[in-house]
Amino acid sequence: MKLPNRRQFLVDVSKALGGLALMGTAPTWAFATRSPHTDLVHRSTRSMGTSIGVSIPTKMFDSAHVEAAFQSLYRVDSLLSAHGGDSSLMIMNNSPGAWQSGRELVEVSRAAGRLSEITFGALDVTVLPAMRRFGFIPGSVSDLDRIDFSKLEVRGERVRIVESGFGADFGGIAKGYGVDEAISTLRAHGVHTALLDAGGDLFAMGRPDPDRLWKVGIRHPFRENQLIATVELENEAAATSGTYVQKKMVDGKEVSHLMDPKTGKPVNHVVSSTITAPDAMTADGLATATSIMQPLAAQALIESLPDVGGFWIYADGSHYVSRVLRGRLQLL
Repeated sequence: MKLPNRRQFLVDVSKALGGLALMGTAPTWAFATRSPHTDLVHRSTRSMGTSIGVSIPTKMFDSAHVEAAFQSLYRVDSLLSAHGGDSSLMIMNNSPGAWQSGRELVEVSRAAGRLSEITFGALDVTVLPAMRRFGFIPGSVSDLDRIDFSKLEVRGERVRIVESGFGADFGGIAKGYGVDEAISTLRAHGVHTALLDAGGDLFAMGRPDPDRLWKVGIRHPFRENQLIATVELENEAAATSGTYVQKKMVDGKEVSHLMDPKTGKPVNHVVSSTITAPDAMTADGLATATSIMQPLAAQALIESLPDVGGFWIYADGSHYVSRVLRGRLQLL
């Protein structure tokens, strides 16, 4: 899928948001603050396979603090990436039966278990064989490779893949974890206002102005250089997943990177899933899971969770806004 020209995308987004000043770091999101009232410093880098952007008020900005936050993301990427063989995750995948330690590996594995349980297995990080089979992650597969979350075992501060033929991919949860780690680093350095985004997984800390929240634009999945909605955030995370985000041609057919753990095959019924939550890892995991779940089940789940909101766009063009986001999310 051809991405829009970055400059044209920003121009179109600016028009859609009524002339608000923008910082764009990824095609999924655009970030808006009311200029000239807000004086922000923007910095960017790349990590976890995507663009990373942070905005901090000028009076609070310190390049050393931003670099420390970026280092947190680099560390998560180096430890939890499924691309390459030397990360903690891939060492675990390549050592079935052997217990592994490490705070990041254990924390994300444990969170994956919690999210798998509440999503009725829709979030299953043991989809690595399916991701390889469809070419989204490098590596060979065999007919013996399977998906089964029970084969990722966490015991105390250790974790393991129980037996061969199974493997974990944290792609549906690790970016959110990285954002949370970076935000924690900024807070530890005394920063209390910032917007940090990792390719569509973001956290909005504080307010850019005393009387305004952060306003985030959600890209229109059917019109590449337009927005479909904006949502206001304060001390809250948001993440977007969906079948339009990553696609490949497989045997002459376009498929998405979202795999149904029950079938091991890509899904296509949810075009875009945006979730807001108190932390980015939860938002990331639920955005992935509710892109896989059937619509009514996903809506019921999010409506049952306090402080979690959802906005979905379906393949048939319909959409749904959860109760938490009504009044804060504006369709354009």
